[in-house]
Amino acid sequence: MDIFWQRLDAWFRIAMPSATAVLLALLGVVVWPLPYLGPVMPPLAFIALFYWSAHRPDLFPSGVAFLLGVLNDVINGFPLGVSAFLFTLAHQLIWRQRRFFAGHSFFMLWSGFALASALMMVAEWLLIGLVRWQATPFLPVLVQTVLAIVVFPLPCWIMIWLQRSVLSAG
Repeated sequence: MDIFWQRLDAWFRIAMPSATAVLLALLGVVVWPLPYLGPVMPPLAFIALFYWSAHRPDLFPSGVAFLLGVLNDVINGFPLGVSAFLFTLAHQLIWRQRRFFAGHSFFMLWSGFALASALMMVAEWLLIGLVRWQATPFLPVLVQTVLAIVVFPLPCWIMIWLQRSVLSAG
């Protein structure tokens, strides 16, 4: 019976980055009791993708980034494949620069996220406009990007805590 619990514990540790990303993606579409937040809700799934791609790419591979993007497309009503493509591309770029993000100050991580989220949001806005063949307002994208940068520390600190307490305990 001890082997069962050890395997369950190991599986939980391996699945934790993916589970937190899915949870944040779902929290991103919850209707919050704040007026006007819906259209400019920060991309919480991208926050998780950024953190885990930089710090634990061994537990957050490209396939998980792709599936998270598909989930993001489905729950947000985006054209299927837009987020999947962008999340996979972002994962690869962040993974290649992980030495720059991991092991440095939180300010460097936050600055990297600010740049990555701005690029991500603009690329998403452009691709959705191209796929739907219609121009959409840019102001909500700008507000969403600013909110993502402002909100980033809270989910990031939670993931830092999870990484230190759960993943390093194994």
